Amino acid sequence: MPKAVLSSLLLCLSLSSFAGARAPADAEVAADVPVPGTIRLQVDASDIDRNIQRVQERIPVKPGPLTLLYPQWIPGNHAPTGPINQIAGLTLRAGDRVLRWRRDAVDMYAFHVDVPEGTEALDVEFQYFSPTATNQGRIAVTPQMLSLQWHRVLMYPAGHAASHLRIAPEVRLPSGWSFATALEREAAQGATARFRETTLETLVDSPLYAGRHFRTFALDGKAPAPVRLNAMADAPEQLDATPAVLAAHEALVTQADLVFGARPFAHYDFLLATSDHFSGIGLEHLQSSENGQLGGYLLGDSPFNDNDLLAHEYVHAWNGKSRRPAATWTPHYNTPMRNDLLWMYEGQTQYWAFVLAARSGLRSHEQSMAVLAALAAAAEQRAGRRWRNLRDTGNEGIIEFNNAPLAWENWQRAYDFYDEGTLLWLDVDARLRELSSGRRSLDDFARAFFTAPNGTRDVSTYGEQDVIDALAALQPGEDWSAFLRTRIDAHDGYFAAALARAGWKLVHTDEPNLSVADAEDAQDVRDFSHSIGLKIANKDGRLDAVQWDSPAWRAGLARDMQLVAVDGAAYNGDRLRNALVSARRDGRPLTLLVRRADDYRTVSIDYRDGPRQPHLVRIEGTPDRLSAILEPRRRAAITAAPDRSLRRSP
Repeated sequence: MPKAVLSSLLLCLSLSSFAGARAPADAEVAADVPVPGTIRLQVDASDIDRNIQRVQERIPVKPGPLTLLYPQWIPGNHAPTGPINQIAGLTLRAGDRVLRWRRDAVDMYAFHVDVPEGTEALDVEFQYFSPTATNQGRIAVTPQMLSLQWHRVLMYPAGHAASHLRIAPEVRLPSGWSFATALEREAAQGATARFRETTLETLVDSPLYAGRHFRTFALDGKAPAPVRLNAMADAPEQLDATPAVLAAHEALVTQADLVFGARPFAHYDFLLATSDHFSGIGLEHLQSSENGQLGGYLLGDSPFNDNDLLAHEYVHAWNGKSRRPAATWTPHYNTPMRNDLLWMYEGQTQYWAFVLAARSGLRSHEQSMAVLAALAAAAEQRAGRRWRNLRDTGNEGIIEFNNAPLAWENWQRAYDFYDEGTLLWLDVDARLRELSSGRRSLDDFARAFFTAPNGTRDVSTYGEQDVIDALAALQPGEDWSAFLRTRIDAHDGYFAAALARAGWKLVHTDEPNLSVADAEDAQDVRDFSHSIGLKIANKDGRLDAVQWDSPAWRAGLARDMQLVAVDGAAYNGDRLRNALVSARRDGRPLTLLVRRADDYRTVSIDYRDGPRQPHLVRIEGTPDRLSAILEPRRRAAITAAPDRSLRRSP
């Protein structure tokens, strides 16, 4: 549609104007009292041999009862994940006097103390123990690098919104290390860096990465809101980014601009750890993001399945940070969040990550098609959809409190709002293009819904009805409420119809799928999920996953059994694949010897369809909307300035 026509259409829409109202505060914060002064926070993160971070805080107080809170509900985690179990040595002082504190009998994150008369400041000390092994948690400190998430190394007084509390932070790092953070620097003295006074909200939203081997790449340094890639690595040669990798990251920034319009930040810092020892992570912040990739990432030598990570976290600057579901914007970090809109917060973000990875060259077109085929096939296999809808999977972070593997993941369901969310928003995008004969798309929705008026950086919130109303404003005539809810709340699969609307269909052949093979290499497994329903560890034949109601499941197999032999010969992945081919040719069942503890048994699987891997093929005679979606955008392709009235707040 020509620019003038779409502009006229959007101007005629009758929608309420932008508002930046914060979600209602809880009762404790509603009775907020004046903040006494600025909290002084000192963190010594230099002990990288023992991974101990020592914390000293000076908190302005008034005499009387006081409650200190350790952050529990961390933005972006969608769960009460504050690592209260990893702190020790808590000591409170009023001058030279040590005060007795008592933990709340119900809320383990709350500490009560009586502040004596004449006390103007409380000195708080404790240690945070960053994990030294993965069975303790995420590895965030190694001899070569560290990440500092401020919510792990502070306490704050109850009764105040995080946006009201002022805090002046400083950190001591290992000597000679470089660092990056979205915080504004004030001064540096030796290995100690001080930052400008800010709010607790901004501090928690501004983590720090530091490393022995560190390098910063300007991705869009000439823009009013510059974007930088700050990388740390196990070895200096891992920072020698190839021109192709850098060009793809530069294109990511450009392509995101073409989707979303004005940047909602003053500057943006990708914080990237490229390491085989530092644990992987992806966590969004308004002006930065935490990203963990394998050591070969900047060299173009890492699993391409993960190449949408930085795209995902970058999109969150618009969806999740500057614009976020109302129920996720709580007054402080000890107020529970609600997750019922993660199909939008994370689901649409993951869709844009998939699209932007293709448009920018972070993945090739062939790789992107293989990823989508594998994703759609996995969604079709998700037996758990029969009892648990997509909306409920948004609660997975809260349900999965011990972060342990699931015995029957495709029946129990897990964080499906990411990948299934990609299919949901592909369906919406294709429907917009179908109804408008290609004149409107989800690009137009994103540019209108997420771009702040006049480039302002005020946070605004949205609810489910706002999403529905914005779609209806962009493309009238469709019942968008029914369209979304039959996919979010229902138990039937819609994936084949979504692909067909985009001009493609899912088929299975014995040809390898690039995405499946990439994941096999990364996870050191062989994946037979789409045939007999098994994923098997290469190292020892352990069953890493068994698909619910698959041939393997019906034969009585379960996760963590060991596959010892196939048709009388010792197991290996190639031998099992050859056995599947033979079973298809000869019509004989497979015979597997499996072990559980000290018990061995032989099972027979009557499966004759051979090796199967998912692929997408064109539906002849239909528009190829998927290829149009994945095609890089040009500036001339923007058909209209965004209608800011689509940014509604409850």
